[in-house]
Amino acid sequence: MFSCGSNSVYESEHMRNVTGDTIRPGGFDLTDRAVHICNFKNNHRVLDVGCGMGTTVAYLKMRYNLDSVGIDPSKKLLKEGKVKNPNLNLYEGWGEKLPFKNCEMEGVFCECTLSLMEDKDMVMKEIYRVLKDKGYLAISDVYAREPRYINELNELNLKSCLRGIHHVEVLKEKLIERGFEIRSFEDHTNYLKELMVNIIFQYGSMNVFWNKTGNCNIDSNELKRILSKSKVGYFLLIAQKT
Repeated sequence: MFSCGSNSVYESEHMRNVTGDTIRPGGFDLTDRAVHICNFKNNHRVLDVGCGMGTTVAYLKMRYNLDSVGIDPSKKLLKEGKVKNPNLNLYEGWGEKLPFKNCEMEGVFCECTLSLMEDKDMVMKEIYRVLKDKGYLAISDVYAREPRYINELNELNLKSCLRGIHHVEVLKEKLIERGFEIRSFEDHTNYLKELMVNIIFQYGSMNVFWNKTGNCNIDSNELKRILSKSKVGYFLLIAQKT
């Protein structure tokens, strides 16, 4: 029912048409919110996991004077980022195997990226490893407000965050098992709704958008039905290494 090509939705120019270079709902609003909650200071070393073109890396450095670095598996996006800003510290790699030392970071950002990763447990383990004691993890991502329908969403063959949508209570439990303490959880579904409105305004329908971004052949009525049942939302979660 759902069939997609190999290109990631996040490498598509059509996605950036509606999100800008941040490639996520809300732009920098939740980045600012996370910096405020975590109270990062000048020159604190922070990592953006799934940095894309390094847009957040550049923003954190310029606005907050943080020693920011990024990692992403997309050669295409990293190359574009280096062309725009050659001085950014961007590395090719995966969240499951971070190329950084133990206890090197004061903070780690996963902005609409954890849901895309194959082994979330390993990613959380790696983030815990590279964080200093009392360091912060900031996650913004999609979640199912009706989690009993998550399996139907996970079966969608879409290279987007919908494929790995979160059950928030399970996510919190796994973070606690890994040694984190949950400091804050906020619902920001309004940003997701704004993004969907922008998509429909620019492309006419979600169906047209998905077909353009990922070479997807989607039964839009079925997709709409599943999304409606699961009540997809958007959140910001702050956890601290204990």
